[in-house]
Amino acid sequence: MSFRPSDGVSRYLRGHVFVDETKSKDYVVAAATLPAGQVSEARKALRSVLLPRQDRVHFAKEKDPYRARVLQVMCGLDVQVTVYVAKTKDQRVGRAACMNAVIDDVIKDRTAHVVIERDESLMRADLELIARKLYPMTHKPTYRLEVPRSEPLLWISDAVCWCYQRGGAWIDAAQPLVVDVRHLEV
Repeated sequence: MSFRPSDGVSRYLRGHVFVDETKSKDYVVAAATLPAGQVSEARKALRSVLLPRQDRVHFAKEKDPYRARVLQVMCGLDVQVTVYVAKTKDQRVGRAACMNAVIDDVIKDRTAHVVIERDESLMRADLELIARKLYPMTHKPTYRLEVPRSEPLLWISDAVCWCYQRGGAWIDAAQPLVVDVRHLEV
């Protein structure tokens, strides 16, 4: 979220941010930012790619042709993704570093709303970190921890995280969505 094209600055301020992670190699968090006015349309577009009897898109479990089709739809949305990378196998340390950076960017960008994929094992730590960071603020963003089947825009962050962990051509496929990659000290 540190970089914004000069023609899109005001469109992403006060936007909505959707956060997911992967922890298979490094700890990688992706934060997808959409202008508030585009959220409903983007949800509709993502739901339209669901397969029969599917309640969510989860990149780790999909086949490559379907992943490519979903990425194509995502690249057509008005979205900017920041990727945060913490080189550690310690999930708590990695998540804390990434979430601190995400919340700092949320504050800096004056984000209106944040949705984070809920990880039951880390939920308390997430809520404590968010509350601690936002406590001194007068105008706080709203936030919630959600399961992916109930928030399609989390699928964008899931897809970008998976692509960055997979590497190679998948990073290239996700590149139109990504505006910044931040390597964090842990």
